[in-house]
Amino acid sequence: MIKKLIKSLLGEKNTNRLHRIKFSLASAIDSARSAWHISDSADDSDFTKDQLNVAQLINIHGLEKAMVIGHEKYLSSVKYDKLIGNISRLLQMGVPPDDFTIAESAAVIRSALNTVSGHDSEKSQLESLISQHNIPMNLRGGVEVIPSAEILRHTNFDFHGFVSSRHSVRKFRDKIIPREVIYDIVRDALYCPSACNRQPFKVYFSEDKETIARIICAVPDQFIAGGFHDCLIVTCDCALLSQSETDDQEYINGGIFLGYMAMSIHAHGLGACICQLLRKDRRQEKIKREFGIKDSEIIAGFIAFGELEDDVVCACAQRRNVKDAAICLDD
Repeated sequence: MIKKLIKSLLGEKNTNRLHRIKFSLASAIDSARSAWHISDSADDSDFTKDQLNVAQLINIHGLEKAMVIGHEKYLSSVKYDKLIGNISRLLQMGVPPDDFTIAESAAVIRSALNTVSGHDSEKSQLESLISQHNIPMNLRGGVEVIPSAEILRHTNFDFHGFVSSRHSVRKFRDKIIPREVIYDIVRDALYCPSACNRQPFKVYFSEDKETIARIICAVPDQFIAGGFHDCLIVTCDCALLSQSETDDQEYINGGIFLGYMAMSIHAHGLGACICQLLRKDRRQEKIKREFGIKDSEIIAGFIAFGELEDDVVCACAQRRNVKDAAICLDD
């Protein structure tokens, strides 16, 4: 109602401008709060645990990218004491030592400090923190040199044949997929790219028939849900995104993850059908309450999946001509 009133008063053009101003302000706030862009005199003590976690993840990934391109000036000027202090503050806020942000931060900072001269006090500070809190150092951090042959080792197969043989399947055998298979599928999908490697994805599933039936009842398109026997809820946690990103990144990241999930399910010899759920859908909050999903998470969609029947009825879903999608700017 308020949006309609603003549009009627200002017109569509001005409301779009206001949206851009709002986005720019939010981006400026996020940049100012980024861990090593805060000056030494700035007061960031009002950061919540989630805000500090996001700032740390963004900066740690930025540190890795700087190591990839060998930006020595940048690496030498990083406020390592600030990043190490953020680990300490997260621990004080009750984040466990084996939490991903803490363990990855320790690994990346240690690797970065080993590439620059000086910073002996920061190195000592980090090692003391790792020892004092028993932070596990089992995660890889920094950079690694990978032979191109290794990266290309699994690419010698008919990829077009693989992707073109995947279809949206809407009717499955009446069988629940074991959790070990689901873990394998999610493990594969976690290799999808995400903003600053924050991996804000969650996949909710059940092995209980009654709970699965409740998940299926929550699928937006009940017209096709009659053939479903197993279903996953896929969310994106906005607590891992910054303020300026939460109108877009949850669906950009969530959509990429859903695509990887569908391909991994196909690679496991199963069928799948993605069912989207928009943020503005009123069922979002009801579904989250029913299944104990955090308020900070947005349901990006559902994936019905399962074993294929002997003969699968699929929509033709003809693809456009490639030249409708691939536009050469030289022509």
